[in-house]
Amino acid sequence: MVLVESPSLLDRADLTRPIPDNVRKLAELVEINEKRVQVRVRIVIIYLFIVLYTVIVVCASMSAQYVLPLLARDVFVCMVGVAPSNTHEIGQPSAYKTPILVVWGEWNRMHGSKAIIMKGDRDTSLGPTAAANLRPLPNSRLQKIPSAGHACYLNNPRAFQEVCVNFFELIRNYHSL
Repeated sequence: MVLVESPSLLDRADLTRPIPDNVRKLAELVEINEKRVQVRVRIVIIYLFIVLYTVIVVCASMSAQYVLPLLARDVFVCMVGVAPSNTHEIGQPSAYKTPILVVWGEWNRMHGSKAIIMKGDRDTSLGPTAAANLRPLPNSRLQKIPSAGHACYLNNPRAFQEVCVNFFELIRNYHSL
C-alpha cells in the first residue's frame, strides 16, 4: 500500500484571482516612511514599545538575509519573499513553520514561517535559486509573476498585489496551515 500525500491548502489555493478595486486603492494610499505609516493626510505613529501580535513581512532580495533567520523562531504570521537572497543558508527545513510565499519576475537576470516565494517568469538567476532552496520548507508556496523581472512588484504590480492579497486572505482565514 502506497500512501500519497494530498496537496496542502496552501498548494491548492488560487493566488492569482483578481482582487476588489477598493483593496487595490487602499494599497495605493498607504505610504510607509521608517517609523510612521501615512494614509493620505493622517499619520499613525508606530511606537517601538508596542507589542505586535500579527506581523507580516515582505522582504525583497538582499533584505532576506535579515528575515530568513527569524522564520524558524515563529515570530511572523507569514512572509512574502521577493526573489530572496541567502536562501542557501536555510538549514533543517522542518524547523520552519512560518508560511512563506516566494515570488520572482520572469525577466530577472540578476546574478548573484508560512511564506510564499514569488518571482517574475523571466527571472533566470536569484528567483529560481531561491525557489529551489525554499521548496523543501513545509509551509512554502512558489509563485512566478508573469512579465516581470527581479523586482517583480515594479514590473507587474497588479499581479504582485493579487498574489499577496490572496495569500494574506488565505493566511487570515486558515492561520493554522
